[in-house]
Amino acid sequence: MLIALPVFSQTEQATAPGGWRYEVLRAGKGQQLTERHGALTHNQLVTEDGKVLVSTYAIGVPDYQLVPQLTKPFQRACSVMQAGGKYRFHIPIEDFKMASKGGASMDLPGKEVTWEVELLQILPPKQDVARVIAEVFKADGADAAYEKFQDLRSQRSTDVYFGEWEVNQLGYLFLQQGHTEYAIDILQYNAQAHPNSFNAHDSLGEAYHKAGNNMLAAQHYRQSLRLNSKNENARKMLSKLE
Repeated sequence: MLIALPVFSQTEQATAPGGWRYEVLRAGKGQQLTERHGALTHNQLVTEDGKVLVSTYAIGVPDYQLVPQLTKPFQRACSVMQAGGKYRFHIPIEDFKMASKGGASMDLPGKEVTWEVELLQILPPKQDVARVIAEVFKADGADAAYEKFQDLRSQRSTDVYFGEWEVNQLGYLFLQQGHTEYAIDILQYNAQAHPNSFNAHDSLGEAYHKAGNNMLAAQHYRQSLRLNSKNENARKMLSKLE
């Protein structure tokens, strides 16, 4: 989908612990972020030629990170942040490849990757539900992972973070591994928890489409489009389904 990404103005540069250059795009006035916290952010990674590698802005859903689980270079960068602040970090390509999971295999242009991050809220340190379930999936398989998700959901566990972005990632983990029924249940849960999220309905529509249920797929794509008339993916899918 084509959604305009935020453009930040140039500001004075500084150097974070670990050596990454950065700019404070908006000074934070809240609590200082430390390696003991969880962080709710909007963020995006952009290559030197303008390609967006990942962006929470595109779907309007913030991302939760447990800071102690980030690699050390990203933890050091987090140490300059305060709640409410916006920052742009300039990460040398080789640093980025070493610091990011899966980065070593990326073929990236230029000399650096830009990481733009807006620290929305500092939270207690909780495990990310997507990470918890992915670890069970890897160790014990899909059935055990889905059962773990059901247990956490039914217990309303207070030590696990159930954010929209995180549950959506979890749904796609099952969907991409061919466990469509599990994916539908997880993405239904997300859409029910976030009924006004165009992205939650878009994802559920995709899961129903993969399951061959085009009627329910179209229903959720229509709802996604009602919530966000600029969702070109939903519009395209509806043109195929109707």
